[in-house]
Amino acid sequence: MTELRRQIVRLTVPMMAARLLAILVPILIIGMLGWMDGEALQIRSLYMPMAFLFFALQAIFDVATQTIMALRSGRGEHDAGPTLASMALVWLVGGLVFAGALSAGAPALAEVLGAPPESADHFAWFLRWMAFANMTLAGPVLCAAALRGTGRAGTAALIVLVGSVLEVAGLAVLGFGADMGTAALPLATVLNGLVGGALGIVLVSRAGLLGGWGWQREVLRYLPQTGLPVCMSSLVMFGMNLAFVRMLSPFGPTVIAGFATAATVQNLLVMPALTLGSASAIVMNQRLGADRPQLAPVLRTALRITVAVYAVITPVVWLSRGLIGSVTAENGRIAEETARYFAIVAPSYLALALVLAVMMALQQVGGVRMALSATVLYVVLTVAVGAWASQGADGPVPLYSVMSAMNVGGLLAVAGALAFVRRQDRRRLDRPAAQRVRA
Repeated sequence: MTELRRQIVRLTVPMMAARLLAILVPILIIGMLGWMDGEALQIRSLYMPMAFLFFALQAIFDVATQTIMALRSGRGEHDAGPTLASMALVWLVGGLVFAGALSAGAPALAEVLGAPPESADHFAWFLRWMAFANMTLAGPVLCAAALRGTGRAGTAALIVLVGSVLEVAGLAVLGFGADMGTAALPLATVLNGLVGGALGIVLVSRAGLLGGWGWQREVLRYLPQTGLPVCMSSLVMFGMNLAFVRMLSPFGPTVIAGFATAATVQNLLVMPALTLGSASAIVMNQRLGADRPQLAPVLRTALRITVAVYAVITPVVWLSRGLIGSVTAENGRIAEETARYFAIVAPSYLALALVLAVMMALQQVGGVRMALSATVLYVVLTVAVGAWASQGADGPVPLYSVMSAMNVGGLLAVAGALAFVRRQDRRRLDRPAAQRVRA
């Protein structure tokens, strides 16, 4: 195994564990809310899109912190204090503004989301408290990102693990044991934030990264330059799934339920690709910081690993599509619809994985414009062609076929990304050394 491959794999494995928790814990929490009472079930349905929004906003700070620390680590600058303090300040100010706006608009938002009159006030109250509770997650999110950026992905995953366990346990004890219902979730979130943040500071300090304090101006550059594009890509993909649900609505609730189940499973299946892309971005930014401007070898190595992983995942998912359907849905018809989705779309997962890995990497190493343009083009074409193909259809097969074809077509973006990275490598080599590092 080459050194580059070892570096990427060492980062990817613990990052995958942390990302798996980041996906599964919200699903578990949403499920626990539904077990509490009838009103909690209503709150759960209304809160799901807002939970995605909170997660997307956290990703802005997560990715930007990881990028800055990877660059600084490559330069031999291991003091995370200025980065953490500056990011925390922006998080606090931005969080207060966002939470205040959300609090003021909570009643109107409840109406927009279709909250029943009897649940509207409760949902508005719940949303206000969740907005402020999510502000406390700055500690664990920023500390974990800083540790990942310096190559300590295993230590970062420990913060995520401890915080996730505390949040789920807190919700169980307060929500069921103390019979607090939905009021338990803001408190459990605060518990995650405070304890996870304290643990994060301890682990960052033990790693020798807590030296130095003060304002770091580059956070204001990297938040919109790397963090925001990742958030925007997530929101665009979320919007695409909403469009798919709308296209599938004429075929009935069973088809929609089957698609929703398959989409949830697919989020887990694409996780290795996204993680490989993010891990390769860390290695690339460390190389940039160390004035080693050739990034194409790193990206090629990450894509080779992606091919090896999905050469296994793709046929396994396709062959076990019936089993996946029956395990994830008790209703036989929904299970069949879930299996039908995988029968058509799963063969394209190898291509989709390569696209996701390369786009995730590009967004963090200076290829934001290309990555966002490719993502938007993919979404627009898939939705437009899918809508056209679905006209007059008696089922979801035409739409699913378009999805699969567009995934394969995304390989053009992979080729374009590799050419872009090679071109950027040549440009950096032509510059004086002092101008190569971006931060």
